[in-house]
Amino acid sequence: MEIIDILLILLIVIFSVLGVYLIAVVKKLSTAIDTLEKDLEEFKNKTEPLLEEVTAITKSASYITKSIEEQVDFVNSKVEWVKTKFNLATDNKIKSPQENAHNLVSNLKAISKGFTTFVKEIKNS
Repeated sequence: MEIIDILLILLIVIFSVLGVYLIAVVKKLSTAIDTLEKDLEEFKNKTEPLLEEVTAITKSASYITKSIEEQVDFVNSKVEWVKTKFNLATDNKIKSPQENAHNLVSNLKAISKGFTTFVKEIKNS
């Protein structure tokens, strides 16, 4: 046998061993992929109900928020209405000091005239 035949046999044996090794690695890789697929399926099955619950909670929170906003708007409109009514009432009743003094003097004159007329009527009777 020549050296080339020996090297050729050695090369065939090495490729055979590498082929067997490659088959073993591919089998391990296939097993790992299968395990990963099962884990992902299990994860999906566990997270779907959770996502549905989160969606329901989000819808509920959105409804509650909308309701609160409507109530706040209603209260704000009532507060503005009360402010407006109060401002109108106080604007009509608050007068300047000159007006108040003039009204006081007029009222005192009217009381004085009424009292003098009363006294005259008592004297005449």
